[in-house]
Amino acid sequence: MHENEPDRITGDKESSLRFSIVICTDGRADALASNLQCLQFLDGPEYEVCVVRGPTEDGIAEVLAEWDGRIKVAKNPERNLSVSRNIGIALAAGEIVAFIDDDGMPEPQWMTDLLGAFDDPQVAAAGGIVMDHTGTRQQYLYSSADRLGNADWQRKAPADEYNFPRSYNFPYLQGTNSAFRRDVLLTLGGFDEEYEFYLDETDLCCRVNDAGWTIRQLPNAVVHHKFLPSAIRTPDRVTRIRYPVLKNKLYFSLINNCGHYSVRRAVEDMLSFVREQEADVRYHVETSRLLAQADLDLFGADEKRAWEVGLKRGLSGPRRLMDPELPSRMTAPFLPFSRLTPSGGRNTFVFLSQEYPPGVVGGVGRYINQLARAAAAIGHNIHVLTRGEGHDRVDFEEGVWVHRIASRQPSEPPPAGVTIPAHIWAHSTLMLQELRRLAERQQVDAVYAPIWDCEGAAILLDNRFPLVTGLQTTLHFWLESHHHHRNDQQFMQGFAKPMLALETRLLRDSAGIHAISKAIRRDISAVYDVELEDARTAMVPLGLEDFSALPEVPPASLPQGTLRVVFIGRLEARKGIDVLLDVIHKLLVRHPNLHFDIVGNDKIPGPDGNTTYRAAFEAVATADARAHVSFHGEVSEEQLRGFYGACDIFVAPSRFESFGQVLVEAMIYGKPVIACRAGGMVEIVEPGETGLLAEPGDPVSLEGCLERLVADTSLRRSLGDAGRRRYEQHFSVEAAASGLVTLLRKACEARTS
Repeated sequence: MHENEPDRITGDKESSLRFSIVICTDGRADALASNLQCLQFLDGPEYEVCVVRGPTEDGIAEVLAEWDGRIKVAKNPERNLSVSRNIGIALAAGEIVAFIDDDGMPEPQWMTDLLGAFDDPQVAAAGGIVMDHTGTRQQYLYSSADRLGNADWQRKAPADEYNFPRSYNFPYLQGTNSAFRRDVLLTLGGFDEEYEFYLDETDLCCRVNDAGWTIRQLPNAVVHHKFLPSAIRTPDRVTRIRYPVLKNKLYFSLINNCGHYSVRRAVEDMLSFVREQEADVRYHVETSRLLAQADLDLFGADEKRAWEVGLKRGLSGPRRLMDPELPSRMTAPFLPFSRLTPSGGRNTFVFLSQEYPPGVVGGVGRYINQLARAAAAIGHNIHVLTRGEGHDRVDFEEGVWVHRIASRQPSEPPPAGVTIPAHIWAHSTLMLQELRRLAERQQVDAVYAPIWDCEGAAILLDNRFPLVTGLQTTLHFWLESHHHHRNDQQFMQGFAKPMLALETRLLRDSAGIHAISKAIRRDISAVYDVELEDARTAMVPLGLEDFSALPEVPPASLPQGTLRVVFIGRLEARKGIDVLLDVIHKLLVRHPNLHFDIVGNDKIPGPDGNTTYRAAFEAVATADARAHVSFHGEVSEEQLRGFYGACDIFVAPSRFESFGQVLVEAMIYGKPVIACRAGGMVEIVEPGETGLLAEPGDPVSLEGCLERLVADTSLRRSLGDAGRRRYEQHFSVEAAASGLVTLLRKACEARTS
């Protein structure tokens, strides 16, 4: 029999167990907001969310107001984690109480994995793996502790052999990933409130074990612990406040002795622990500089107080357990949490993109970011695999799991008979390896990758995951405006021809094809001689979110009466920058009130393979012309939005665009646009209604379009207003995400049928 054993939940009721997820938070409103968003994606049984906030006022009231009526909220006026957790237990109405930190992000199957442990009525507590702040390394796998409070972190298997009362060693769970039967918690008196933090969950696990219950350590149920700074630790994860650490270590070893050792042994162990803590503080003061001399002085005072309080309370006997009246005072009905549930069920989709915010990103990086977030907002489990720096990391950002993978040499070569440039294979196979790692814990239904740089090549060749390839500008069309590369035989043999063959293979063998315009589907099918049949191809125009209300950094102001013409894109022939720069001189003669902002990568070599278009323009332009043309290079997202908002005329004289994303972005801001009669641009711009179309590569035609808009204020206004309406009707990100999800599901079904 268990000591003070509560009423058992019979086996036939196990499937109806409900979870109460308790989050104790203080001073980290932003982290709590992300945590609550992440909890919307959980699979498994019915659950409620109970937030216990601390005394810090940091915007948390605004965060909680957004969830009003959907979560339970209580306040703890003191910074004591055990008190907050006991409040959470009292607030909970579920049969299982699960604890997670405000900087912990559970994977979708977390609750389902935890639930499986409670199929055994002997199990009173369970917890899973905790990943550290990188999201790729384990902070906690399996661990046991002894009754002196010393942990064994090196275990490779659960500490099941210690699951018996009064065992000197016992299994314990991480507080940010632990679940308990609520009736057991109430019988044991919840957390011992002597523990402000540190050894709090270890003490509880010790008491659960002593009461004869089983603690189950799981190989799954993953939580990503960001380990954010707080009042306790620095941003570099160095503990700033040591008094509770020292006091609780001594208290724990005395209160949980159970006759295993003498008080002298506990004191000797404490002395050793104090020396280790002092050495750690000295190191961070003298070497890492993360702590100051004042922290070392404080340590001395904290040590003295810790000995006094720890000895007194540890030897006195009574614990500071939950007020037995607290649950009845805080009782409230179970409040089901409204998780995101897509029609047809939740899928796991993976997007590939070499660029991803924050930082400077191009068009593909921006639309992948928006599509991923929109698909997640529907309720799907979305992962984005992208480039990283320094070390690999995984973060939950705006509803999306973002995997940033540092560049390194791949551990496997391309398949026999496949020729692929080394750097292309290196990136693609690293994405495949991360995809395989992800698939070890959850099913991946389909993968989406842009055709540019053949990012999905390794995934296609691996043939394990359904791949949907997005049609953007391919290498063939890029070469049409890069003659010096097309005429370079070494470049063609070593890079272009293998890549063109790989693009053909992606077009032929991908489970799904995403055409962002009718033109790109038609042109690519003809050039690559590949049938893009309806059964696996969907025409889904790019949809963009309305980011016009987001923060922006406006460009420098211009003299009153000046018209601002904006170009955004790489300075290369395909984007028609040479045509625009050619007509600027003539326009400025007739319209000295014009100013041209050229935004985008201006370091790309021009037709001679050496001189950039910017350098070529500046070499021949008059001083007056240079004063009316500003080259800005690549800019931040905030600056980019500032240029859209400030422009009077937006011009994109591309010789070819698979879609023309910048045109839609300008239309979001209600700006009149000039594009060219080529590729997908003709499907965006309605000539004379939402913008004007010039002939590709024709400076006379472009000059005429600009002249017409410069001279007609009312036309600029009417085109801009109509463009905004067309965006709202045809290019919303929600519609694009819905269409793409349908295609991804179709690709998955085709693979499994």
